[in-house]
Amino acid sequence: MKTRKHSEKGGKTWLSWQNAITAGLIRMAKNKKKGLSRRAFLLASGAAVTAGAASNFLLTGCQPKDVKVEGPAEEEAAPVRKLISVDPEVTATKFNVCGVCGAACAMIADMVDGRVWRLRGNPDDQVALGHLCVKGYTAHKDLYCPDRLKYPLKRTNPQKGPGVDPGWVKIEWDEAFKLTADAFNKAIQENGPQSVAFFSRNHDWMDRLRHAIGTPNQIIHDNTCFTTYTATWRGSLGIGMRSYMMDIQNAKYILSFGWDIPSKAKNNQARDYIKALENGAKCVCLNPHLTITASLADEWIPIKPGTDLAFMLAMIRIIINEELYDKDYVASYTTGLDELKAAVQDYTPQWAAEITEVPAATIERIAREFGTTRPAFVPTHKRDAGGPNYANSWRTAFCSIILNALVGAWDREGGQIIPRTPRMPSFNDIFPPPAFPPMPKERIDGFEKHSVIADMRGGDFSTITEAILSEKPYPLKAALMNKYNLLSFPNPARFAEALAKLDFVAVVEYWPSELAQMADVVFPEFHFLEGSGMTPRAFTAYYPQIALREPVHDPLYDAKGFGSIITGIAKAMGLGEYFEGLSSGEFNNKRLEALETSWDELKASPNGLWSKEQPFKGREEWGTPSKKIELYSSLFKEKGFDPLPYWQPKKEMPSPAYPLYMLISRPPMHKMTATQNNELRIQVYPENSAILHKDTAKQLGIKDGDEVTVESRVGKIKLKAQLTEGIRPDCVCVEHGFGHWSKELTIANNRGANEGELIPNYSIEESLALKCPGANVLMTDFCVKVARA
Repeated sequence: MKTRKHSEKGGKTWLSWQNAITAGLIRMAKNKKKGLSRRAFLLASGAAVTAGAASNFLLTGCQPKDVKVEGPAEEEAAPVRKLISVDPEVTATKFNVCGVCGAACAMIADMVDGRVWRLRGNPDDQVALGHLCVKGYTAHKDLYCPDRLKYPLKRTNPQKGPGVDPGWVKIEWDEAFKLTADAFNKAIQENGPQSVAFFSRNHDWMDRLRHAIGTPNQIIHDNTCFTTYTATWRGSLGIGMRSYMMDIQNAKYILSFGWDIPSKAKNNQARDYIKALENGAKCVCLNPHLTITASLADEWIPIKPGTDLAFMLAMIRIIINEELYDKDYVASYTTGLDELKAAVQDYTPQWAAEITEVPAATIERIAREFGTTRPAFVPTHKRDAGGPNYANSWRTAFCSIILNALVGAWDREGGQIIPRTPRMPSFNDIFPPPAFPPMPKERIDGFEKHSVIADMRGGDFSTITEAILSEKPYPLKAALMNKYNLLSFPNPARFAEALAKLDFVAVVEYWPSELAQMADVVFPEFHFLEGSGMTPRAFTAYYPQIALREPVHDPLYDAKGFGSIITGIAKAMGLGEYFEGLSSGEFNNKRLEALETSWDELKASPNGLWSKEQPFKGREEWGTPSKKIELYSSLFKEKGFDPLPYWQPKKEMPSPAYPLYMLISRPPMHKMTATQNNELRIQVYPENSAILHKDTAKQLGIKDGDEVTVESRVGKIKLKAQLTEGIRPDCVCVEHGFGHWSKELTIANNRGANEGELIPNYSIEESLALKCPGANVLMTDFCVKVARA
């Protein structure tokens, strides 16, 4: 990677650390000349990405008897040695689908004497292809963890807050249903149906109860995750929800703007990224932090945080002006090229270089490489440069759509694919509901004011806090929360104040999480391995396919599924008529009948799958008014947003008080805040740290392993420092998922820190003032300071 003489603003520090990186790349090249082949390098480096596959042997009994178990103390290692000493005889196998993340890899559970001995990927599943990630391989440890919730609980201590003992007492299910129903009915009678909210991902049974009550308030985490992409996909492609499927294994040029899914061990994308590199693809990663994805790439460019948009705009200008784009694809499937060309003429490589701190020559070279290599592709997922991180992220997401359109990567080999999911009737088609009461349009979080995405079942994790505390637009009195945690909200200490203000909180959970500690009633939900159902393939679906979920055994404790819990609450509220005749088995069967199969046939399938293989044919039309990919968005124009992705800077810049950019990442063996209470995962990654450049740490008097504080304008955390040369000197990175304070999480408690304490939350008015069609929450658009603790 070339360096350049930098402006005085950047100083000599930037140049010196760039030289150090260059030296490292040269050493790598010398090693390659000494005999380290590309394949050997990939296999060696890829071990970090696919740690789950390797760890499966250690964790489940396939390790040779004489292998020494490293890490735990002698007495702690003894039961592990006992576990791996013999390969037991598998007495049964069960098909299921991993419930840890949205990829939903189909898995096979090998059973020994009625218990799960090993989990492995289903080889015929398009997503798993016979493999799981480390989170999937170790999921059975969650199933058998003694910390899991075992029966309904009632709070006896009226005081609420972090670290406050709830004074739990065990109650029966009927009492839990009645307490919740009474609280909901009281809130509705005194303050209207809108005073009740559901904090939950989409769920048919839950949505039926929400409509039966007549509340518009379903609060989902989406705007901390991907709504900037949802908005731009709607605006440019006419697709309601974005796809996470990509044919990256067949790409020849991969250009990543913060896309880092291989580092997070997302099974299918990590696997396919490695395949692409083994097949000779070139990968260029722009990221302020040298992640695993970047370390495997051909080129790492440590771009200035929040400036990817400038780099992309300059690329678009070069590709259009030099006519490097796919002329046939652009002419046939896009509209708005002339308007786009006129809009980007001021965005020269020299202009972008001053903003991004990437040399103009590098920008020009990459634009030309990307524009002349086929298939080329800009992969995106959620919290990358186009995710809800910066004030300009929606424009960055828009540019990623444009770049992929210019090189013909939409729904084509080596590009972004729209999954071929099976078409089945909806829940309300199968179970038509009685008439619902009228529903107010105004939501507690103001989400309906974001006109481009208002009709999606979404929500705002940032604005909800101040709305509850201020009782504007109206008071919220009761809530039901499912599988969210307090630690996942921006400024969680402030959100805890908001929760304490509510008259009643019910939590449906598997773990005694921090959010559960704030509840009045806790409903225990069973583990996904104890549940049944089916899951259409979506993260990889070249053809329609459905995976079977069959329980590995009956629930170990007095737990129920979310649908059963919702039904119990509804009946106790006097809303049982909306749930008469509802059956998950009938629901599955009716949906499968539309595919000319049945629930019985799926259960009898020898591989736990239903498939309808068919040739892949790229999409010819899109869902926009023009039926084409709109480089100039008519929807954005109609809704009052810029129809083209003009330049906009990020919101907050470094200052003397807060001199460092904040970065957030996620370790490969964990998923959000839900996986840390696992005895195996925690051995691999026991806590997070503040990742700093060595030069920055030296200036601050910080050594590797020192305890430090990281402070923003809303909070402060304390954790250990981890020093590296693989991060910009003006940045600090903290990985998400730690800082648990629930004492009932005996493994995860008191490990690391929660970076969410640093993230500002916003009011509805502040959110609207950002003028983002995707309700951006600005997860990393703030700066911090670091000091020795």
